Amino acid sequence: MTLLGAISAAAPARLLMFGVVAIGPPLAVATASPLTVLSVGGYTLMIAFAISTWQGLLGSTDQTLRLLTVVCATLVSWSLARHLRTALRATASAAREREMLAAIVDQSSDAIIASALDGTLTAWNRGAERIYGYTANQVIGQPLANLIRPDQPDRLPQVLADLAAGQQIRIDEAQRIRSDGTPFLVSVIVSPIRDEYGMVVAAAATERDITDEKLARQRSERAARMESLGQLAGGIAHDFNNLLAIILNYADFLGEEVSDDGTRDLARIKDAADRAKALTGQLLLFAKREPTEVGIVDLNEVITEAGDLLSRTIGADIQLLCRPRSEALPVYANRGRLDQILLNLVINARDAMPEGGVVVVETDLADVHAEDSTPLPPGQYARLTVSDTGTGMTAEVRDRLFEPFFTTKPADRGTGLGLATVYGIVGDAGGHISVESALGIGTTFRILLPPATENADQVTEPPSESRAGHGELVAVIEDEEYVCDLVLRILRENGYRATALDQSSLADDDLNGVTLLITDIVLPGKSGPALADQMRARHPDLRVLFISGYSDSELRHRYGLGEETRIVQKPFTAVEILAGVGEALSEAHQVRR
Repeated sequence: MTLLGAISAAAPARLLMFGVVAIGPPLAVATASPLTVLSVGGYTLMIAFAISTWQGLLGSTDQTLRLLTVVCATLVSWSLARHLRTALRATASAAREREMLAAIVDQSSDAIIASALDGTLTAWNRGAERIYGYTANQVIGQPLANLIRPDQPDRLPQVLADLAAGQQIRIDEAQRIRSDGTPFLVSVIVSPIRDEYGMVVAAAATERDITDEKLARQRSERAARMESLGQLAGGIAHDFNNLLAIILNYADFLGEEVSDDGTRDLARIKDAADRAKALTGQLLLFAKREPTEVGIVDLNEVITEAGDLLSRTIGADIQLLCRPRSEALPVYANRGRLDQILLNLVINARDAMPEGGVVVVETDLADVHAEDSTPLPPGQYARLTVSDTGTGMTAEVRDRLFEPFFTTKPADRGTGLGLATVYGIVGDAGGHISVESALGIGTTFRILLPPATENADQVTEPPSESRAGHGELVAVIEDEEYVCDLVLRILRENGYRATALDQSSLADDDLNGVTLLITDIVLPGKSGPALADQMRARHPDLRVLFISGYSDSELRHRYGLGEETRIVQKPFTAVEILAGVGEALSEAHQVRR
């Protein structure tokens, strides 16, 4: 500006070089700073005044016009600079927002994918790279159809057409395929992208991997189904135990009165009843309602000692390999139940290999981490693995494998309770069982059990011996008529006086002379423990013996019964009920003494 001013001042006035000075403020507009424009404009005004005065125009109209020109140019330039500054700030803010949005999209754990309306991929974030396994360079420019499983119906053209029409697409479950060929599930929301004129020019999809979520939901649903089946199995077993108690004991009664031929027939009846008793035991075990005696057992010893027996059981065309861990592997469990687990799994492996094969039984230690797909808390567990080279199974069969009464065997070869029992035993021991199988390759069962601690062992008390009565009066409360008659008969035939009580008229009954109350725990109306408390309020010295067909541990928890409270489990024999009576009366004698 100074140079232009000097040139203008040196030139004759008639050349009108003054105009070049007035371009200063417009040039300053490029700075987008209104203050700079005003500063340049003020400096230009001073130069214009000096030049016009130097040229003898002081106070003339020509000088005034020149100065007004500079002022007007300055004001217009100041306004333009303000507008430019606002526009630049808006542009910078929009750029920052776009950068922030791009960073959010790129860092999202979901796959965010953009494509043209012809299905060509145009954008691919890091979430998509993680989920699919492809990098952006590998997929951008490729058709979207490459990501969809080829065996699925091709809905892509219709989806693209709907997007072009401006519709948003939502798919709760869509099957996709990773770069390594494994299928997985995603939930998808696809939205149309519009330009500044409102025209749909592209599409953007947000895809979330729901494979693990669906598996967890399926496990939860399976667990709920198993729980309801367990409750059903427990109820059936309870009612069946009442019937078995009647069958077993009345068969014993008849055995003393019939001929030899009749005795053999009764023996067959008792044998069938005993097998039915074992079956209800399996049902209760599946329902986690069967009490078991537990202790510290070396898992290595279990498979080593069972090896010879199992080898003879599965046949000569099947090779059984037992590979125990080199060091002891103690677990806190019931030894008989562990043998039952091993027998069930090996027999199932045998049945899956009709043309022969190999069964491998191994034990070792396994670490469970928080991210593992198992309900067990993190830590180290003893692992029992049983694998075979059999026919394998489908995913549908594998999902129902532990359901009671579900079996793929013929009706005369399986009850469907073997693996359900295994499932119940493992769960009762605080462990977890999983299965892997493929058609034509084989099946592998893995069982995790908590390792035993040094103070986990228990001492099991020996069973009490039965004793004959000496005229003691025993009251019996039992809602099943035949079971009540059975208990009364056993007591009367073994030296006791016995009477049945009706809980509806219990308050009016004369209880004088009653030494012992035998009552079922689960009764219509009041429970057995509640009735016992009611009677003890009138007779504090009254002893109580409980009987039930439900789980010992479940009943103690529900009704607050301590471990010292004796419960005789149905179906009981005469010896077992008399042993319980003798124990209860012995305790009464000790208390009185």
